[in-house]
Amino acid sequence: MRDRLPDLTACRKNDDGDTVVVVEKDHFMDDFFHQVEEIRNSIDKITQYVEEVKKNHSIILSAPNPEGKIKEELEDLNKEIKKTANKIRAKLKAIEQSFDQDESGNRTSVDLRIRRTQLGEPPQTTS
Repeated sequence: MRDRLPDLTACRKNDDGDTVVVVEKDHFMDDFFHQVEEIRNSIDKITQYVEEVKKNHSIILSAPNPEGKIKEELEDLNKEIKKTANKIRAKLKAIEQSFDQDESGNRTSVDLRIRRTQLGEPPQTTS
């Protein structure tokens, strides 16, 4: 067996202490995080609509003869809430289906755990 101490000390003298780590960009995860951001923005939009619905309900309840305009606004808000909620539901179902495909496919378990965590889904344990 050969003594490697001189080789290691030579490398140590040349080393400036910086370590370079090459990280491959995973565009799939970027796309996933973009989808999550869209879903969160849609949820924020629904929250705003709900606040407007609360205001309109208060106006309707406090007015002896509520205007038809307020009732129309209330109906429009309810339609927007339902439409946005259906879009969110469809996006979440598509993401869940991609989980099933990726579990049997080529995605790493780390990617799946990150994605499940982002959606608030408990990680599945293998037994």
